[in-house]
Amino acid sequence: MSDISRAYQARVTGYAPGTEWNYENRDFDGFQPEKCLLQEAKSQYTNFFDDEALEPKLWYVLSGKYEKLMNQARAQHRIVSMSFPAALNWYFMEKTMYLVMKGAFARDELIRINSIYMP
Repeated sequence: MSDISRAYQARVTGYAPGTEWNYENRDFDGFQPEKCLLQEAKSQYTNFFDDEALEPKLWYVLSGKYEKLMNQARAQHRIVSMSFPAALNWYFMEKTMYLVMKGAFARDELIRINSIYMP
């Protein structure tokens, strides 16, 4: 993880850089107990997404890393769906990634993931 990503994660979650929360054998970037809110912060993905087409670039898809990202979202969504009243926010530093992932979450019916654009 880059220094920028580490700082973004800390800013979004309010925890020390690099802190992870393990819940149901899955890692999350943060947890706000008073809201029962699990958090995931994503930054520095600009080069992986097409700004005009609003989709992942072909090389990123072929690398398998986009599917890995989506699998992370699906796994976290399953956990939150079975853990009422838990909620899950994914925070995005870059607008393109926010728009792409918000659409991907809607297509996959990951309705318990709240997508938040937070530069």
